[in-house]
Amino acid sequence: MWAIAFGAGLLGLGVPVAICIGIAATLALSINGTSLLVIPQQLFSNLNNVGLLAIPFFMLTGAIMDSGGVSKRIIEFSQALVGFMRGGIGQVTIVASMFFADLSGSATADTAAIGSVMIPGMVKKGYNRAFAVALQSAAGSLGLLSPVSMSMLVYAYTANVSVGTMFIAGIIPMLLVVASFMIVNYVTAVRNDYSAVEPFDARKLWTTFREAFWALLTPVIILGGILGGIFTPVEAGVVAAVYVTLVSAFVFRTLKLSHFKDILVKTSVNTTRVSFLLGLAFVLGRYLIEAQIPLHVANSFLAVTTSAIVLLILINLFLIAAHTVLETISSIAVVIPVFLPLVVQMHIDPIVFGVIVLINSAIGINLPPIGFCLFTAASIGGVSVEKATRAILPFILALVIDLLLIIFFPHIPQFLPHLLGAK
Repeated sequence: MWAIAFGAGLLGLGVPVAICIGIAATLALSINGTSLLVIPQQLFSNLNNVGLLAIPFFMLTGAIMDSGGVSKRIIEFSQALVGFMRGGIGQVTIVASMFFADLSGSATADTAAIGSVMIPGMVKKGYNRAFAVALQSAAGSLGLLSPVSMSMLVYAYTANVSVGTMFIAGIIPMLLVVASFMIVNYVTAVRNDYSAVEPFDARKLWTTFREAFWALLTPVIILGGILGGIFTPVEAGVVAAVYVTLVSAFVFRTLKLSHFKDILVKTSVNTTRVSFLLGLAFVLGRYLIEAQIPLHVANSFLAVTTSAIVLLILINLFLIAAHTVLETISSIAVVIPVFLPLVVQMHIDPIVFGVIVLINSAIGINLPPIGFCLFTAASIGGVSVEKATRAILPFILALVIDLLLIIFFPHIPQFLPHLLGAK
């Protein structure tokens, strides 16, 4: 176990997560007497899976949407939809963030992309800078629960559950989190007299909806195709990439041939980052299985309680700590293989557990000491992490309440999959 502790120490020194995992796995297997030839074999054999081809295609879709002017149309539609509310620009930030699925595999990247536009906009509208940073940090994590989220895709593969069911199960919890964030923003806006962006205009709502329609249709096509059995998740990624290319090039007319160099570079870098991390995590998983770590963890937790509710709360306390230093995909790849056997043993639905993990991640990546979204938003907004931390506490409280609701009422994420007959 000291090898894993050594890897954790390197992580604390700022060494990239994938390298820390690789070093820990290599040391652990070596000490365990396993031939180091296992490392390249395990890495490549686990990545040699057709299902993982969905990752580069969904990332390509996200990169094309980013370059094709989709973000501008979604923000304009969000403004027409909720801009009339008290604290309107904050509500726009939340709703726009909801539409940006976690296609990059990084909530930090999503926070940076939207925050660079919305944080200055909120400050111009009179928002306290620290609160604007906190709101964007919290909203940036919404993509984790969006349908076609990369984190959901990786969880579905790691936990061996249906991708389509995982996507559908996240919809109601995502809307629950959105509503709780909007309530926090509204209460703050009333207290500080933040105004609306503009009065409600049905004509503008229709116009912006019409302009954003083709972009908003992307997750519908993906989900409909997967659930309808028309195509597999991998094929859905291909269809989505082709679709957004055609829409951006011929409907929006904002995508140029010259953009594809940057698009392909961005896709390649993001895909390599995630694939390398997953491959090394699988190697570490080999050691965990050989050392029977999941069994020891299960016995330790079951010695404390046999209640599924108490067990989930204990697991969540551990996961919050893990998520403060690991982004979602990293934690899924490393932690889920340890806890999933225990979750299944306690008859907890792995789909529900996946939603719990994603909400938990939204809490962790918005908390110090490393909280990636919080640090990114604070850097963009020019605010100290201390001030941002104090400002984000109401959003953390909202997330904790949402998390407890899912734990105590697992039918919330199960409702849509059962209604649609998803398996």
